[in-house]
Amino acid sequence: MDHKASVEEFGYKQELRRSLSVRDLVIFGMVFMSPISSMVLFGVMDVESHGHNFLSYLFGFTAMLFTAHSYGKMVEAFPIAGSTYSYTQRAISPKLGFMAGWVILLDYFLIPTLLYVISANFVHALIPQVPFWVWIVIYIIPVTIVNIMGVEVAAKINFGITVLMIAAVVAFVAAAFRYAMITHGYSVITPAAIYNPATFSWNAVVAGSSMAVLCYLGFDAITTLSEEADATSHKMGMAIIMACVIQTVLYLAIAYFGMIVAPAYTHLKDVDTVFFGMAFKVGGYALQVFTTLVIAMSGVATALAGQSAASRVLYGMGRDKMIPPEFFAYLHPKFKTPTYNILAMGIIGLIGSLTISMTHLGEMVTFGGLFGFICVNLSVIWHFYIKKKERRRSLLLYVVCPFIGMVVCAYILMDLSPLAKMVGFLWMGLGVLYLVIRSFLSTDFQHILEKSSLVDPDANFVE
Repeated sequence: MDHKASVEEFGYKQELRRSLSVRDLVIFGMVFMSPISSMVLFGVMDVESHGHNFLSYLFGFTAMLFTAHSYGKMVEAFPIAGSTYSYTQRAISPKLGFMAGWVILLDYFLIPTLLYVISANFVHALIPQVPFWVWIVIYIIPVTIVNIMGVEVAAKINFGITVLMIAAVVAFVAAAFRYAMITHGYSVITPAAIYNPATFSWNAVVAGSSMAVLCYLGFDAITTLSEEADATSHKMGMAIIMACVIQTVLYLAIAYFGMIVAPAYTHLKDVDTVFFGMAFKVGGYALQVFTTLVIAMSGVATALAGQSAASRVLYGMGRDKMIPPEFFAYLHPKFKTPTYNILAMGIIGLIGSLTISMTHLGEMVTFGGLFGFICVNLSVIWHFYIKKKERRRSLLLYVVCPFIGMVVCAYILMDLSPLAKMVGFLWMGLGVLYLVIRSFLSTDFQHILEKSSLVDPDANFVE
């Protein structure tokens, strides 16, 4: 039986406003992932993968497809705000849940920051007279204001920008198709755009897949809106899969035709904005300006989604009193949004975008996302197969699929750069330290942990 989520059955009060449709959820996930993120990261991925962006996306999609399935199953079991944090907390243990939420916050904190940097880089390349830091401020202020006003306003903006992003992808692919027909003897079949034996390296493909995973980060954020969705939990799971599949088609199209346009990764100069020149090469100044403007606007939409998702995870943790509820569980009396969390995200975005490079931001974001994905895949096995003993349903659904997702995510995580792993494990260590200190100082904290694990989820479990 399928029904709409009821947070009261989990011991919470419905305070967030329900207004989002399935279409809104799919668009939210797509905007967070951004259809044109493969354009933005083309140069970085091209160098990392040694010219095998296409294969890196396929490998990354493998991990994301299994993980998306796991998120779909968990949102059916626990249709509440908090996403990765809530799933791990209730399926496995409150302490591991806190760590899952804490580490994936590294992802949610830095994704808006990364998008501010990416968008500011492109628009600064188009209008260099305006200082880089001014563009950062221009992005942060409206994003923060719109998120405070609520998800309904953000959803309307997201829809319009999603249409523009897909139009930019279609325009580039059409122009690149024409370019390939002219330069390759009226043929667009170029095997080297997928596999080039002269430069192929499995380690390079895996390294590139870490950036591909960065493009997919955001599908999981759909689940952070489970208390604001006017849809059944099963349809939320479908929205996650739909967003991932649509994005993959767009990513592979950009990767394939991009390699035809710029086949020599060793000749790339400015990898951060290489697509700025590629658009001009195939479509002239008009396509270059259109693509750049859309990338600039996409930063607004993706930052909107990232800031919104992070604020909901913080809200979920604050509501459970894992972090100070007076600040993190506060909702605006009119807009019913976690205002303080949103403002904090704006400040973090401003500081981070002016102090951390685009490449380093991307690597650190990926660490947080991958660790969270590992926890959610493990949660499916633990909740359905071990605790619920759903062995009659399918060993494939509740063990094999999440196990594959977990292993692939772990493999990509351990192949990240030393800096990304150092920052990620340091952030994880700070979370452990916080747990230890909080447990020592607060006599109520252990009671909170125990109480959060005693709420019976079976009443709202979807068969």
